[in-house]
Order: sequence, then C-alpha cells, then structure tokens
Amino acid sequence: MSWEELMNQQSSSRRRALQQLVGLTALGAVNALRAPRALAAEKPARFTIPGVAGKIIRRQDANYEMWRQSMVWHMSKPKRYPEMIVQARSAEDVVAAVKYAAQHKLRVAVRSGGHNSCGPSLRDGGMLLDLSAMDEISIEVDRRIASIQPGVRSLELVTAAREKGLSFPVPHCPSVGLGGFTMGGGIGWNYAQRGGMATLSIVGADVVTADGRLLHVSAREHPDIYWAVRGVGPGFFGVVTRLHLQLYPVPKAILASSYIFPLSQLEMVTATLDRIRKENNVAGVELITVLMHHPEVPADAPPEKSKIVFFTAFVFEDSEQKCLEVLKPFAASDLATKCLVKMENQPFSFEGLYERYFSLNDPAGRCARYAVDNVLTNEGGKALLAVADHFRSAPTKDCHVLASFNMATKPRADACFSWAADCYVGAYGIWDEEQDDPRIYDWLAKNIPLLDQYAVGHYVNEVEGRLNPDRYRQCFTAANWNRLQKLRKQYDPNGVFHSYLGHS
Repeated sequence: MSWEELMNQQSSSRRRALQQLVGLTALGAVNALRAPRALAAEKPARFTIPGVAGKIIRRQDANYEMWRQSMVWHMSKPKRYPEMIVQARSAEDVVAAVKYAAQHKLRVAVRSGGHNSCGPSLRDGGMLLDLSAMDEISIEVDRRIASIQPGVRSLELVTAAREKGLSFPVPHCPSVGLGGFTMGGGIGWNYAQRGGMATLSIVGADVVTADGRLLHVSAREHPDIYWAVRGVGPGFFGVVTRLHLQLYPVPKAILASSYIFPLSQLEMVTATLDRIRKENNVAGVELITVLMHHPEVPADAPPEKSKIVFFTAFVFEDSEQKCLEVLKPFAASDLATKCLVKMENQPFSFEGLYERYFSLNDPAGRCARYAVDNVLTNEGGKALLAVADHFRSAPTKDCHVLASFNMATKPRADACFSWAADCYVGAYGIWDEEQDDPRIYDWLAKNIPLLDQYAVGHYVNEVEGRLNPDRYRQCFTAANWNRLQKLRKQYDPNGVFHSYLGHS
C-alpha cells in the first residue's frame, strides 16, 4: 500500500493527530524526579560535615534509594552507589564538602540538574555533590550579565532575563539545569543569533578547586580553568558554584513554520533545505529536522506506513514582519507544496515554544529509559540520509533521529569546545523495559558508523559513554583532550574529582 492510499484510509482522528503533531517534536524528557531540590527537608540531617548546612544522605539512610534515583531524570537508573549525597545550598557548603572529601579520600562526582542521559554524577563509592538546590539568579542590566548558580533551570532564566528585556540561548527543555548544559557546550534556543553554543557566552565562573579554594575564573583570571569550563562537560576537575553569562536583547517576535512528510521524501526535504540555505539569508534561523514514528500508528506498523519527517524553522527577530520575510523561502518551496501537513508563521512566546514543541505531551519526551549518541557535522543532510534506512528498524515508537542546522560554530582559543560544525545529528533510543536494554543499545550502536563517516566532532553532553567511554575523548580535538588531562593533573593531582565515565 502506498503512503497516499494509507492516508486516504486514515480516519479524521488520524488526520487530526498529524495536525497536532505539528505542535510537537521528539525532544525533551523530564519527570517528577528531575528536581530533588523539591525533596529537601528543613529537618537537620543526622550526620553532619563541618561547614555544610545542606542535607546529607548516607547509603545506610532509609531514604537513600529515593535520593539516589532522583539524581537521574530518566528511568535508566545506573546501578552505581555513592557512599553519600551532599545537597549543597551555597558555595561555602561546596568548599566544606570538597575539603571533607579530600581529607577522607572520597572521590567527588558533581550534579547540577541530572539531565545527562548517562547519569555521570552517580558513581560507586565516594561523594555525590548535588547542586540542584543552588538556584539564585541576579542580572546586571547595564552589562547584560546574568550571575546564576548551577541549579537554575532553563525556564527560570528565560523568565528572569525577559523581565529585564534580555535573553539567553537556554536549553530546549524547560527543566534542564544550566550548569551542565552550558559547561558541555549547550545547543540552545536561538543560538545562531545569540553567541552560538551557550558555553561561549560564559564570561566568568566561580570554581571550587580540589584543594578547597574558591576562585573566580575569566579570560583574565585563571584563563586555563576558564578555557576548560567552556566546553568540558561532565569531566571537570572542580566544582562550578556560579556562572556569569552574557545576555542578549530579547527577541520581539518569534515565529515557527512546521512541515510533515513521509520518510520516503527525506531526500527531497534535505535537498530543498540545502537549496533554501544556499539561495537565501537564513543563517539566523533555527532549523530542526526529526525522523520519527507517527504517534497514532501502531508500533509494529511497517515503516512505509509509520515513519515521518518533521521539519520546523524557528525565527527570532525584532518584529513579526521580519520573521515573515525570513520564513518566505520555506513557504515558497517544495516543503510547503509536497508536505502532508503544515503549520506556517505561527507566533510564540518562549513559554509557548516549550509547551508546543518540547513539553511532556511529546511522545518522545515521556519518562522512560533513555540513550543518545551524536555527531557534529558539516553534512547534515547526508548524515540523515545515511541513517534513514536503519531508522526504519527503530525498535520502539519513541526512538528518533534529530538534526539541528545553522550551528556555525568556529574554533576558539579560549574554549575547549572548539569544533567548526554546521549541524548536530543525534540518534535517540527511548524505551520502557530493562530487559530491552541490549536491543536498544544495539540499535543505537549501529547508528554510530553511519553517522561518524560525516563527523567532524561530537557533542559531549549527548554521547553514550556507558558502553563506549572512548566516546568522551572523541568529543575533543587531540590537542584539547591532552590539554584537559594536563590541567586535571595540575589542579587535581590527588584525583579528588571523578573524570568522565570510564576514565576514573
């Protein structure tokens, strides 16, 4: 049966489901355990560390397992067990906890928001230092600088900055903690017009070192640590207690146009997108293409009846008229005439974007087991086409492949994230049962060689390091990786802090 015949046989509710799907994407996944700061109790802990005012949970405590599982947002809870969890409430708490850990030979892992799919903050033994309750925000309007603690969430910064007429390239999911997001690179909303990767908008940081010193780092103060903060991801040799972020004027208008196609038209979609980008000035447009399963089609339906391509162009400008002008080439192209469903020139606020495109209503955003790997590439269309056939065999409905174009990243001497890449392409495995882990990981692993042939690098926040620890090394140039190892030896010679999974 052809796609057209299938569509003719679908009920009106199936058609409405496609219309609704224009308001969804395959990103974003949060759950009730994503924010353990909500679990904080006023009652003092039975065990104390001198100088630490925050809650301390030890492995023998009755509520330990609840806290341990809350350190990871998804249901793939790593079977790794720290001896204690310390929920810091201040920089002073962090200093005291790090000094205690060093004195008692407890290796330290650090958590900001717990959104990393590998759960790197959960390690066997030692101390897990949870920063999620550190969520202060202050904004200097004249300098356009936000000073935030690492537990601040995406939507919180959006709200605080917008009240001052400012914005930041925040995560696409409203609950993601900004500490890990920014330090790992940070592919955020409107990054193309707002400084590129979010990590490049870090203008300073307050860092607790392995010997318990609290340092302010910037391009002028401790520039080697500052270099590492900007892109190191979950392998940092210290604790960032505060980030100083460059802010940007808030866009006065946000419009989005979305188009849906059968997977069989992917080549047309990528070719049309390449042509639009070549012939028009759309470098500031956020372009997202998702290969996904139609949510209303049964999981066992054949791919020609179930797999779709979802493309959206997001425009952030000074006026609605400018947005409309930028979106014209998409409306005048084959994307508009050959799609199954379209929704063009739709106005949004940031909250509206979260609710419509990256909310818990997204089938791929529900709480489940989760794994992801990716490439950064200058050939995004070819990378999508390379994995298309393999995607047809995706083992669950919620597995998907996502590409984000117009990254325009450039090498930077002042950041360890320094890839020159146009596009992020990530393959996402999402499933429910632990017994299916091998099947999902096998599907994910088979995406890697298909994508890697077009890779110039990788995004450290979204690599599958549980089964392939060397993937972390591949997220950096050889020179940057070697420099990170030298800095670790210099600033953490006794190994107080864990490095990347599989590297410590």
